Amino acid sequence: MLQLPSFRGAKVLTGKSNLHRTVSSLSVLEVSNADYSSRIVNSVQEEWYAEEMVISSFYSIKDSIEKQCEAVEYLYGLGEVGLILYYVGIIIPEVAEEVLQFAESKNFIIICMPENDFSLRYNEVIYEVMEAIVLNNQTFNDNFVNEALEKVSLLPEHSRSVEITLKFLSDRLKANIILTNTHMEIMNQVMWPRNSSLDVAHLIDVYAPYLLNGVKGQAESNCDCYVEYKSVHQKNGEVLYLFLIKENSKLPAKTIDKISEVVQVAINLWGDKHNEVSEYALVKAIINDESDKMRRLAHLLHIDVASIQMMWLVFIQDLSKEKQIREELEEYLFKYYKTAVIQTVDHCIIALMGNCSYKYNEYEIAAEYIDTTNSASLISEMVYAPRMRNTQDVRRMYRLVNSVGRKVHLIYEHRKLYTAAEMRSMKQAIDMSSQGEEVLEEWLAVIDPILGDPDSLKTLMTFLLDAKGNYDACGKMLFVHKNTVKYRIKKISELIGYDVTVNSEFYDVCIACMIYRLIHS
Repeated sequence: MLQLPSFRGAKVLTGKSNLHRTVSSLSVLEVSNADYSSRIVNSVQEEWYAEEMVISSFYSIKDSIEKQCEAVEYLYGLGEVGLILYYVGIIIPEVAEEVLQFAESKNFIIICMPENDFSLRYNEVIYEVMEAIVLNNQTFNDNFVNEALEKVSLLPEHSRSVEITLKFLSDRLKANIILTNTHMEIMNQVMWPRNSSLDVAHLIDVYAPYLLNGVKGQAESNCDCYVEYKSVHQKNGEVLYLFLIKENSKLPAKTIDKISEVVQVAINLWGDKHNEVSEYALVKAIINDESDKMRRLAHLLHIDVASIQMMWLVFIQDLSKEKQIREELEEYLFKYYKTAVIQTVDHCIIALMGNCSYKYNEYEIAAEYIDTTNSASLISEMVYAPRMRNTQDVRRMYRLVNSVGRKVHLIYEHRKLYTAAEMRSMKQAIDMSSQGEEVLEEWLAVIDPILGDPDSLKTLMTFLLDAKGNYDACGKMLFVHKNTVKYRIKKISELIGYDVTVNSEFYDVCIACMIYRLIHS
């Protein structure tokens, strides 16, 4: 892409080690802030934009370096390859060092178009890049299967799924892709374009009897729509049907063969028991963003996923004890919740709940469980995540917790129960700790007056992180009287200039303490 004439004079500012990435689409981002754009994207359908470049000038956020960093973080979180930045020197005077450091920490590509150039036009890059992409997509070379699977395998582990593979193939083919079981019940459905109102279920009902009997001509009787199918097999030998529906043009037979081969391998890799109807399959569909499969399973299992408002993630150390822990957890939760789906994915028991039966404080329900469970020694950590508005919130929180991973134990040394808010704070601290010396120095400056005093540091971190601001708990952890803790905290607050007993002031200090533990653990 960088060799195209429209990029002459452009500079790669960050992510230079990532220039091997493939680009298959362009998008323009010129909205007031990333949050608004995020709502637009997620209101349609959550996607993983693994091969897309974004064009922007940061016009609407030109005066806020913080919002520019947020925009980069938002784009990175979507899986975007990078950002093509226009009109530097005209709209923004220069690309801020904070933005460059943050992008580089994520290996996120920022390409700066020639600076101070009023003659630049978006359409030149859009035309040349999209022309190159269209020409490339017209050919399915012999290595297409390996390339397609490699692109999906490079995604984060939680994003590798059959549905993500189908989305990638649909974008490449500009066609609708549907996966059904032998009863013609739709398991996965990816539309092209995504907002298409084409009734693919009706088309399958009409054409499937002819297609499955080998009467190919029937699939072409509608001149506006061409329906093709291939059978694929799961590891257990069960058959699934892959339907390819393209409007206005027919797919070549060789292309159909290659697409079905990609789907076959994807099912073998990421679609174990793909047509299984179970709560486990439902939970997997939710966290893997397999929306159609999730809705189908929820309907078949008579589970109202819309009522899910609470999630617990219980990480266990010994899978041989998983059944024991899960049964105990089920017995406990069904005392409080009418809706509860509890399944184990890897080393994590995922509990999704709704319709709390009694007027209990839901955090106290979680705290009581971790304090009273017979399996406490087998649980490494537990995350309490309330206010799950929809399955997208469930998926995002699951991914957030997994992105924090074992670093939770570097920040919180003596606890097992964490809230969703604490997870978000930890993620911020982890991101900040990887942004270079300048950012680290800025954050550690918050607690700089006590950095040379180990006792004050230990008291502050124990008070804020481990004891959650409780004097009694902190005193017990430090083996001193609570009044001693009060005296120390008062002195520390005076030294650093933040009253850490006041909610509006301790947040920055808390983040600084997390960063300190991360880099000194």
